[in-house]
Amino acid sequence: MTTHYTVGDTSNHSNNANNSSQAQDVELNSIGYKRRSSLTLYVPKKIDIDKVLSEFPPDFKFDRDKFVYILHLITAIPHTNSDVLEENRGFTPINKELLQRRIHNYKKYIDYLAERKIVLVDKYYIPDKKSGGLKFSKDYISEVVPVEISKWTLIKSILYLSQNKEIEITEGLLFLKKWLEDDKLEISFQAGKEELERIATKEVEEGLSNIPERFNSRLVPLLDLISDYKSFGVDTTGFRLHTALTRLKKELRKHIRYDGKTLVSIDIVNSQPFLTLPLYDVARFKKNNILSKINNPLYFPDSDMSAKLLQTIKKVSNQEDVTTFIKCVSGGNFYEEFGKILQNDGILEAGDIQNIRKEVKEITFESIFSPNTSIAYSDGVKIFKKTFPNVYEIFQSIKKGRGNHPAFSIMLQRLESELVLEKTCKIINRLNPNIPLFTIHDSIATTEEHTAFVQDILTKVFAKYIGVSPKLKLERWE
Repeated sequence: MTTHYTVGDTSNHSNNANNSSQAQDVELNSIGYKRRSSLTLYVPKKIDIDKVLSEFPPDFKFDRDKFVYILHLITAIPHTNSDVLEENRGFTPINKELLQRRIHNYKKYIDYLAERKIVLVDKYYIPDKKSGGLKFSKDYISEVVPVEISKWTLIKSILYLSQNKEIEITEGLLFLKKWLEDDKLEISFQAGKEELERIATKEVEEGLSNIPERFNSRLVPLLDLISDYKSFGVDTTGFRLHTALTRLKKELRKHIRYDGKTLVSIDIVNSQPFLTLPLYDVARFKKNNILSKINNPLYFPDSDMSAKLLQTIKKVSNQEDVTTFIKCVSGGNFYEEFGKILQNDGILEAGDIQNIRKEVKEITFESIFSPNTSIAYSDGVKIFKKTFPNVYEIFQSIKKGRGNHPAFSIMLQRLESELVLEKTCKIINRLNPNIPLFTIHDSIATTEEHTAFVQDILTKVFAKYIGVSPKLKLERWE
């Protein structure tokens, strides 16, 4: 893979780290894990952990790589969840149970880093709801750079023993990983970094907080794309595939080329409402095995709840509001058409089409994903229910039960993953394994000469399982 950046130029090289040329998978151990001599993590460049440990040796038995891992987590966690910094006053919440599995005496490591004033500790936590957090002190917060670790047991735990990776599904999608590892994938690192700097400058002008932390969390996926190890894994919740590309800031995609060619993403228009279409037809509901995708403890194949849901689907399938909803979604302009309905009812005022679309999208997402109790205090949900009462009844049924509202988003993610990854991408790869494929959840990117073929397969798969061909939008990464 061609890059415009040499990692070693700015890396903090350590005494017990190996050079990147030695960091390739070298052997398969007895239990099936590919052994690596090193792994690249990311730490602020102002932190020379080897120097700190040499000058101020900890008063306990320690491993330098475990310090690096803790420092890495402070930036790595926010890059998978962009809201975490704002929600926690700039601190990164760290799951202490996960940390203890990898570093049994992790508290001593954190105490040492706090004593050296490298990190600040947020000790406020709520059991089962909010973890305590860490953030870098002002003296040490700086651009992250690659730092290598070489402790195999820690590397193995990070790469292979994650509780959040669905191993079997991940292995079935490794044909997609080869494109991320292909030397023909070109990343203009410096241009991407400058793009992030422009975004940071704009955010400063807007008065946003945690600017250095935001910058670093966005830089990590860019660094991942040019590293020798490509993060790649399907989560155990929604079965979504996560890579450096799925975490990359959208504005940076234009700095990626494949074999010198511009990539084009094929996106499903209003994909979230579109994916709900099997919920209004019993045959489609069963064809897509939706019950198995509902992660709600009240539901299982032979439960009364499951039978009641099927009865509800039969009852509402021909209702006028359901028919209108399906027509709007199938046309690929649901937000625009729903906006007109709201304006005709006097709920929304006429205005800029983009602002109206944004407001309608927010109302729709809140109605789909928020807890059922939110209708008591949300005008947006009340509006949706008034306009599509029977559609909302289906949403409400699937989210039934205290704390069970994530079941709906999980169900849609599992359906999306099955149709895009397990069906569309696997069919394309079987028919033509030479077509480069890069997925970002509900969209597939490829080079321009292959877009028509990918569109055709994607359309046929969705028409077969959803019952309606999706409206697709092409976006050139330039």
